Amino acid sequence: MAIPIPKSAAPKGKHESPSVGEPLKIKKGRVEGQGERIGIYGSGGIGKTELAAGLKVVGINPVFIDLDSGSSGLDVDRIGYGDNLSFQDIRSFLQADYWHGDYGAVVIDTFTALEEIIAEHVIEFVPHEKATKTVNNLEDYGWGKGQVHVFEHALLVLQDLDALARKGIHVIVICHQVAERVPSAESEDYLEYQPRMQSPNKTAKIRERVFEWTNHFFRVDHDRAVTDGKAIKADSRSIFTVRNTTSWAKHRTLASGKQMPDRVDYEKGSVELWKIMFGGNE
Repeated sequence: MAIPIPKSAAPKGKHESPSVGEPLKIKKGRVEGQGERIGIYGSGGIGKTELAAGLKVVGINPVFIDLDSGSSGLDVDRIGYGDNLSFQDIRSFLQADYWHGDYGAVVIDTFTALEEIIAEHVIEFVPHEKATKTVNNLEDYGWGKGQVHVFEHALLVLQDLDALARKGIHVIVICHQVAERVPSAESEDYLEYQPRMQSPNKTAKIRERVFEWTNHFFRVDHDRAVTDGKAIKADSRSIFTVRNTTSWAKHRTLASGKQMPDRVDYEKGSVELWKIMFGGNE
């Protein structure tokens, strides 16, 4: 079935709309062959990088853009470790195609560190709107304008990652964790765990944009045991896949049609999450 595109009601003249092209075609069923857009966050040392490296066990070879030197003890392929990658270096790598045949996923470790690289790039290459003013930090652009520049450059990276996902390459962004106080109209304000990215009060919210952009955003944390009415951290870890009043997380229905559980056990070396998402055996 084809639905014709209606002609624009805009007046003709200098800004006349282009003529109507071919009718759009409705595509039925699940969309297959697309890469997943995945976020992972948690506290330092909880196992975020190790989790991404476990993709190899289910037959998906990841290449890491290691910006935090977090992959040194893992048997993975990487760029960035020991090198000072620039914003343009990272974009050039994401846009290149020479590595596609060898890798089924690209991991940015971490997007929190990438944001700092973006800020450095902005300060060096984005001039002040007043040509005579020198920029030494983001605040020099004026109220909130530096953060807007960083946000706009972060969108360019998401654009590059989108292009990879359309080619069937999975993209994973790892983030550090922060606890933010959330105002509530129905109760007292409360603390909520969120991925640590730029999120000012009004605009240029990289955190919210990246969270919306991903298909899945997982939080890795220790389990909690309740003793005498108090929550105490347990030695075991879990991967949380749904949002609640204390932390951000989410998942969407997989291309296979399978549903994700709300929580996945994460023992040392476990790849249960990837087996659920992509199949494969240990």
